[in-house]
Parts: sequence; structure tokens; C-alpha cells
Amino acid sequence: MVEYKIERISETNLTHLITLYKNAFGIDVSLDFLLKKYATKEFGAAYIGYLAITNDNIPAAYYGVFPIVSEFKGNKILCAQSGDTMTHSEHRGKGLFVILAKKTYELAKQENIKFIYGFPNQNSYPGFINKLSWKHDIDLNLYCIKVKTLPLAKAIKKIAFFQSFYMFYVNLICMFYKSESFGFKNSLSYESSGCVVHDYTFFNYKKYFKTKVLKIKGKNVWLKIDGRLWIGDIEHSTQDEFNKIMNSLKRMAFFLGTNEIHFHTNPTTKYDSYMQKLGKLKNTNPVGYLNLDSGLDMQGIKFQSGDFDTF
Repeated sequence: MVEYKIERISETNLTHLITLYKNAFGIDVSLDFLLKKYATKEFGAAYIGYLAITNDNIPAAYYGVFPIVSEFKGNKILCAQSGDTMTHSEHRGKGLFVILAKKTYELAKQENIKFIYGFPNQNSYPGFINKLSWKHDIDLNLYCIKVKTLPLAKAIKKIAFFQSFYMFYVNLICMFYKSESFGFKNSLSYESSGCVVHDYTFFNYKKYFKTKVLKIKGKNVWLKIDGRLWIGDIEHSTQDEFNKIMNSLKRMAFFLGTNEIHFHTNPTTKYDSYMQKLGKLKNTNPVGYLNLDSGLDMQGIKFQSGDFDTF
């Protein structure tokens, strides 16, 4: 029987995640990328997670959370997003996911993290709900706007040789929409009792993915090009302003060869009602959470695309 040692994630053992990313997701990541993604100290805590490692020093599984600051009923509190849940294919079915998660939650409490949230997929959902006592009250809606253009971005995503040339072209197009702002206030803050704080620290941290803040029709838009055009957030806008922004984004997508525009919205928000008129509902993503502070009413907190750790 394989025995495991449990280690808290740190800069010294972060390279184990490279192996797990490749095995679990089929994705190659660099150490530089991981160092940036796990650099959450400015929010109040860092390296909140645990690895299971075999006696032969082979990474078997990882569970961790990314600390982030949220605003809840006028108060800023430390929370964390669950992410990078990975188990090596040769070590599944050993209960490592639950063991590592429970240790992570204990550590999170010690670091004064008030709640954990996440967007579990169909594989991890049963474990979070049935074994870790997560709550699930609402789903995010993923809307898709189709754009008639050659799907150049999707094709190039699969061909590493052309990616640098394509990104040069993307940057050239984006120069026409240059914004003087590094970031902007979370649009959800105008209509919810709680949301993730989008400030300078947040946008500076999010640079681990190649996202952009552009000025479109007088409003800041946070987006990324990754085979598709993904919207992270749009500066607080009326329906008319929102429609004009979307028309400009469709023109941009045409020239970039991105035939789909995607945006995750909370179903109780204005932006969701705007998207209902403009796009097609592609699917829904559950929002799960674990309350580490019994005094919080988590149902008032809302999320959207830019709050995923993959954005």
C-alpha cells in the first residue's frame, strides 16, 4: 500500500504542481506562472494548501485555495477561492482530496479566512457537497455571442509556433482601445451586498493570465483572448451603453478571428438581463461555498467571469 507524506505548499515544493497539472489536466505550466498565481500575500495570506507526496517523492495530489479580499456589507474581509484541485491518475480513489481539503480549511481558519468559494465541475461537485459540506444556492449563467468570422484564434491556440505572432496582432488591435486605467471597480458592487474587491492589488495580481483592460465606448472592459474572447467584467453601464460595448466587441472579435464571446453572469444581476437579450445561454456553472465564520450570510455574495482563478 502506498503511503503519503502531507506537506504544505510553498515556493520550495511548488514544482510538484507542474507534474500534477500535466497529468491531471494535460496542461504544461511554468514555474514562473505558478509563482505569480500563488503570490497572494498582499491580500493577507499565501500558500494555503497541501500536497500529498509518495515516499519516492512523487506528487500524488494537491488541494488548495487562493486568498482574496471581498467586500461584504461594507466591510472588507479575507476569503479564498478553491482552485487547482488535482489528483494524479495513479493515486485516485484513495481519499486524498478530502484529507487535503480538510487540512486546508483548518489552515484557512488559522489565517483568518472567513469563507471559501469555488465553481466545482461535474467531477469535483459531489465531493464538495457530500463530503466537505459545501453549500450550493445558485448557478452562474454562461452566455455566448456568436461572431461570423474565421475561427483563427481557436486554430492558433493549438499551434504553439504561431501563438507569439498572433499575440503581436492582438496587441496591435488592442492599441486602438487603449485605456488609461489599470483596473476599475467591480460592477457587482453596485447591486449586491458582497463581491470580490477589484482594486489595484487585485488587477496587479491577475496579471498571471494575459488579460487586458480596454476602453470601449467610454467604458473600461476587462477581457482576455484565449481561443475565444472572454469578458471578465464591464464597468458599470446602462443597457444602452452595454449594447454599444457589445457591438464594438463583436467588431473586435471579427478582426481577431474569435468567433465566440463568452461572459459568466450572476442570474440576479442587470448584466444577466442584458445578456439574455444579446447572447445564447450556453450552460450554467454551480457556485459553491463553505462558511468558516458562522456569522456570515453567504447568499448575498455574487460572482462573475473575472472571479474564476482561470481568468
